[in-house]
Amino acid sequence: MPPFASAQPRRSIADETGPVVPFPAERRIAHVRHCAGELDGLQGEDARLYWMKVCRELADELRKLGSNEHQARAAVFAFQDEVQQELFRMHHTENG
Repeated sequence: MPPFASAQPRRSIADETGPVVPFPAERRIAHVRHCAGELDGLQGEDARLYWMKVCRELADELRKLGSNEHQARAAVFAFQDEVQQELFRMHHTENG
């Protein structure tokens, strides 16, 4: 074994710095605007299915990045709020 090699296993950066904290989902402005635009063009069951898919994918992504169930759920709710606000802004601007 070379003299510089350690007998201890390598630690990951996450071990040294703590857990990975994903960028807040509600601040992903391009994604928020994209989803709001898609939802604005859908109605009924198509809108519901699209929205469920987006939220499920976001929650899965956040869990893969290390968020627990509570954190992922809170982030999805914050994202949902931001998309709803974007939809409001889209329609308020059109009609204002």
